[in-house]
Amino acid sequence: MAGRAAGNRPGNLPAELTSFVGRRRELAEIKRLLTTTRLLTLTGSGGVGKTRLAARAAADLARSLPEGAWLVSLAPIADPLLVTRAVFDALGLQDVSARWSLSALSDYLRGKRLLLVLDNCEHLLDAAASLAGTLLRACPELQVLATSRQALGMAGEVRFRVPPLSLPDAGASLSPGQAAAFDAVALLAERAAAVQPGFRVDDANAGSALRLCTRLDGLPLALELAAVRLEGLTVDQLLAGLDRDLPAPAGALRGTEDRQRTMEATLDWSYSLLGEPQQRLWTWLSVFAGGFDERAAAAVCSGLVPEEGLPEAIAALVESSILQHDQAVRPSRYSMLETVRQHGRRKLRELGQELSLQTRHRDWILQLARSAFNFDRAQLDGLQVIHRERDNIWSAMDFCRRQPGQAAAGQEICSALTNYWLSRGPLKDVRWYLESLLPLAEPDTAFRARCLTGVALLSNALDDAATARAMAQEALAIADRLADPEIAGWAAGSLLFAAFVLAEPDGVADLSRLMIDAGKSTGNRGMVAVAMHYTCLNWLGQGRLDQAIEVGEAGVAMCREAGELFMRGTLLNSLAEARRGRGELAEAEALAREGVTCKHTFEDHRGVATLIETLAWIASDRRDAGRAATLLGCAQGLRDSMAIPILAPFVPRHQACERRTRELTGDASFDQAFRNGAAMRVEDAVGYALGRAKPRPGGARAASPTTLSRRELEIARLVAEGLTNREIASRLFISDRTVETHITNMLNKLGVGSRTQLARWVASETT
Repeated sequence: MAGRAAGNRPGNLPAELTSFVGRRRELAEIKRLLTTTRLLTLTGSGGVGKTRLAARAAADLARSLPEGAWLVSLAPIADPLLVTRAVFDALGLQDVSARWSLSALSDYLRGKRLLLVLDNCEHLLDAAASLAGTLLRACPELQVLATSRQALGMAGEVRFRVPPLSLPDAGASLSPGQAAAFDAVALLAERAAAVQPGFRVDDANAGSALRLCTRLDGLPLALELAAVRLEGLTVDQLLAGLDRDLPAPAGALRGTEDRQRTMEATLDWSYSLLGEPQQRLWTWLSVFAGGFDERAAAAVCSGLVPEEGLPEAIAALVESSILQHDQAVRPSRYSMLETVRQHGRRKLRELGQELSLQTRHRDWILQLARSAFNFDRAQLDGLQVIHRERDNIWSAMDFCRRQPGQAAAGQEICSALTNYWLSRGPLKDVRWYLESLLPLAEPDTAFRARCLTGVALLSNALDDAATARAMAQEALAIADRLADPEIAGWAAGSLLFAAFVLAEPDGVADLSRLMIDAGKSTGNRGMVAVAMHYTCLNWLGQGRLDQAIEVGEAGVAMCREAGELFMRGTLLNSLAEARRGRGELAEAEALAREGVTCKHTFEDHRGVATLIETLAWIASDRRDAGRAATLLGCAQGLRDSMAIPILAPFVPRHQACERRTRELTGDASFDQAFRNGAAMRVEDAVGYALGRAKPRPGGARAASPTTLSRRELEIARLVAEGLTNREIASRLFISDRTVETHITNMLNKLGVGSRTQLARWVASETT
């Protein structure tokens, strides 16, 4: 699973943007309950702090769990069918297999001791309950902590209603110190001190502070929204304003519905205190799912707010606690708590602007998709942008599917991101999306044909060549009638790949020529590169090694010249296998290693697994049996993490390699080396495949007290090898400036002052 960094338990729990105040009793009770139950649901009104409490409890519990704690945010998910995908995403699993399903996820998690936090389940209760029930039945070591305004309603579920922050009994006579010991007052004081330095609860304001906290029912979000107003007001002035604008309390005994009304009234009050531009911006920004950066806000709100005034307007919403600002990522991102976002969305509907803003959001995503994967050096930057905005992408695609007349835009977004889907997934969900558009398409239209070519391509990727062939044949027939070379080219490509998998060589040359000509005539270098890859594969399958090498070298040269990585890594594998077939093992190994670097840079784990498998075959040919067995294990471990098989045409070669290697090592030695390889993390497997690291017995890495990211660890190892910044940048396909930034960050994190000391740290970590 992704998310494992040196010195940390695995997990993806977010860093806290503000301090956590109080809740000792609740935390203790949640931890106690999780010693007696495997499914605990935190319920309560919006704004009561369910998510924050669950995340803190999970962080505390993660220390005792070998596989850590993982937060699955369901707030951005609108379609129940995508709930399982959210778990894949949270766990860092690349959903690139037809075999990935809820049952396959159960198989993957079986035997793992971890805590899964399902956050914001209330709008997806049935889907969340089905997911939790299936996983808990299949995975005896798994525990689920859910947050929802309603319980999941499952057998065995234990429910914990999250109370408001603690308050004293009405009429209690307390000193300022005693009042500040209650959680609600402590939170108010701490947040107030952030905007009014020196603020504290004293004799002059203690009574008013208590009344304010009581007036807001001790709701954390309501207190946060109120506290920011103390920058220019006294507690008495703020309380007077609340008494004027908020409905009077219903009585002494207040339940969940009353607290929900208090929260909604507080949000209305916060809205009324904003200037009109900030009010509008709150509603407009509620259209984002999963957060946004300043450029995204500018794109969606272009023309609605003066561009020069947008940063100030966003800052005002941050200061008002409407937006949360995460500066730990680059570029920094903004988000809203789900209760705040839903309130803004409701206002947007009331203003009659929801459709307009959803369309603007769709247009931004469409432009992002069109520009993300050009055939050039900016490809990796595009991938990173798309990965950051994946929740927004799915939101826009869902809008296109549901909104009449928008399906073609949804298809264009989906198809433009093909390389992202192929490297990261979720392939089944993407295929389902395109299939769901087919009933909306008229016969013999370009829209229908493009949907068909997308389904065909994804079917091939999901090891369903028969479906791919049928879809591609229909698309090609439509393309012929429309005289559309681009559609014809992509349809021919799916037929080429299906021909390789199904071992049907007839017509391969014609299909290859059609696709290459289509790519050239439309100026689509990506199509030409894919055509060369598919052609190379087919010539390999037919044993025509000289022709495979010729077309493979031409494709690799084109990719290198453009600075393209994704297809370059794919072509390098086919070319390496062709060189291996001619006995040119040194050349084959160099090509495959270059391919591993390309695919690893793209975080395409399936591509990495394929290239490591090729390196295993090369090692076996050299009679380097121990290395071959370890590499076979590395490749299998990666495939297992994605639930993908070896592509059918390569199975005989894999079996021959394993048989030959076992003969050289003996079964016991082979099995041990294979297990060592299978247990390696992706980074270690890549390092071993590239000859930079030795295999770790058992695959376990000792914990380190310092957290470095995957990229930082990779750069640190290259520094230890003596590479310069420019050499590191060249090897990893990143800029010199990026390398310099990473090294500076590492020196600061580790408390060392030079590259030499950094290299010593690397040496100590690998011994």
